[in-house]
Amino acid sequence: MVEEVEIAEIKKVLSDTKMILEHNEKLTIAKGEHFNMFSVLGIETKENKTHSAFLSELLNPKGSHGLGNVFLQLFLDSINHNKQFKAEEDKLFDAASAFVRVEKSVGNINLKNKSGENRSEASGGRIDIYLKDGNKNIISIENKIHADDQEAQIQRYYNHETSNNTVYYLTLKGEEPKEYSRLSLESGKDFFNLSYRDDIINWLELCLKEVPNFTGLREAINQYILLIKKLTHILNKEQQKPLNDIIVKHLEEAQYIADNYQNVLNKIREEFRKDLIKNLKRRLNSELFEVQSDLSIHQKYSKLWIHYKKRKEPFSFCVEPFSANGNGSGAMFVGLYGHEFALCDAIPEPNRLNDVWQHHIKLKTTEDNNLHLNSKNLLRILYESKSENYVKLLTHVLHQIISFIKDTNKYILPTDNKIPVENITKENLS
Repeated sequence: MVEEVEIAEIKKVLSDTKMILEHNEKLTIAKGEHFNMFSVLGIETKENKTHSAFLSELLNPKGSHGLGNVFLQLFLDSINHNKQFKAEEDKLFDAASAFVRVEKSVGNINLKNKSGENRSEASGGRIDIYLKDGNKNIISIENKIHADDQEAQIQRYYNHETSNNTVYYLTLKGEEPKEYSRLSLESGKDFFNLSYRDDIINWLELCLKEVPNFTGLREAINQYILLIKKLTHILNKEQQKPLNDIIVKHLEEAQYIADNYQNVLNKIREEFRKDLIKNLKRRLNSELFEVQSDLSIHQKYSKLWIHYKKRKEPFSFCVEPFSANGNGSGAMFVGLYGHEFALCDAIPEPNRLNDVWQHHIKLKTTEDNNLHLNSKNLLRILYESKSENYVKLLTHVLHQIISFIKDTNKYILPTDNKIPVENITKENLS
């Protein structure tokens, strides 16, 4: 209970941790570790284009590194892959004869059996990292950075050549897959969890020892390790021990902070969504539009909809993701959504996201940065909802959304006397 937790102790934990983080930042700058090619190129969270591609290239005995199966063998050893099959010689994975594929198709997704009920027989999909050796032994790695699990995903991959296939579920911190993905399968028995924070970093540090004279390769692996440490919030070695000491000394307080961290962020994001909805309802013509939220704030594609009210148009406007997840990096945007893949060919130069997002723009802060609800500075502004900075940001975002609707609406609705096309808003935005 919160009453049992000494507020003074919590403040001390936070204060001491802040000092460690500040010192860690100074060390990071001194070592030149702030520069990271993956971050600079804006691809640090792209699962397939960055992470699966990079890992697969290292694992591939025919990869451009030119070192054969050295990295693959280190990987197998570091995760103890072959040790679990030591009693079954035919299941030992042979690194020398292996090949690697990214996004390997194992058939069309089928979630039902002939009776249409039993999802344990689900099949198909695209396996992120797929390895197969000359003895037909398979390693399937499902790679998750921020993406949600898919329906029966682990079950589907488990069902692919089950007797020869070992499935790994790779996440930043070694989390379990959702129940709707694994169904009745058990981790450690039917599939195995891996983490970037522990398993991948440990493996990559072993890889570094094999490339002391390969400058470009060594630096690429170093840069990737730094990226993983950034994504998993790992400190420099000099600062990790002091932080560990604080946590162990204040285990109860640290647990309380950890348990409440995500709830606080979700509340800030939800209040921001509510304010946007309230103000959009006030500004938009209620005869033409209705505004509503969709999905809980913690869900990947949590959004708000702006639907056409009286006309049954196959299009809606939408703002997402309020979860700080989805859309690649999690940056927010306003877009035109085509229900059931409806197309709007009239837009002169559509900025498409995919087959359903006909046109979109990224939302910006008042400093012209991408609006991303993981930004610590932005979250602080959103928390102070009565402040001048908050009102300024809210107005700025509203202006972008409504301007997008005005600019796009004329290509959707025909101009006639029955529809108030010109009167998108009840009042002018200042």
